[in-house]
Amino acid sequence: MKTKISARKQRHRSAEEWRRLVSAWKVSGKTRRVWCQEQGLSVESLRRWTKRSHGTNSTVSLVEISHQTESTSATAPACIRITRDGDIELAGHIGEELLRTVLRVVRESACVS
Repeated sequence: MKTKISARKQRHRSAEEWRRLVSAWKVSGKTRRVWCQEQGLSVESLRRWTKRSHGTNSTVSLVEISHQTESTSATAPACIRITRDGDIELAGHIGEELLRTVLRVVRESACVS
């Protein structure tokens, strides 16, 4: 009995492609395994490139967003910090409009990178 072994040829991707793939996986909210199955990628490759991307020195850009608060009450100023891992930390009064604006800027920045 002959056994057929299928070998899938791996496509070579640049570091920039892998940075984009890692970012896309992170924002997907899916597990690494599920996302890789959907994309036809190796879980181990994504794991390796995720680890590599933590050590890179990417340029940090600051985007200033002009915002008027709806209320003049004594609340802490809004502070939004995005970590290297892509986590978003919120402090103070963050209204829906401000959060939508921030997410739009983050999405646009991700498309440019």
